Amino acid sequence: MVPVKKGDKVVLRCTRCGYEMELDKSAEKDYKGTSKADEKRVLTTTVVSKEVQVNKEEKEKELEQAKEDYYELVLDEMGEYGDQTS
Repeated sequence: MVPVKKGDKVVLRCTRCGYEMELDKSAEKDYKGTSKADEKRVLTTTVVSKEVQVNKEEKEKELEQAKEDYYELVLDEMGEYGDQTS
């Protein structure tokens, strides 16, 4: 039997057949569970953020430089690959 809230009352319901019976006050304390949290295990998280001002032109220059570096690397690798196959 499992305690289930039904309206304002708590009833006991069988998990197999679904039979319900009212929970009397004397048995109510047997079905209540309490747990205490260990104070040492409390975890707090602080979020720190910083707003960074980036100039659009600087960002575009950095992107162009990254593209050029990438293309140089790819061309160098392809040149080495071409030397090995011939």
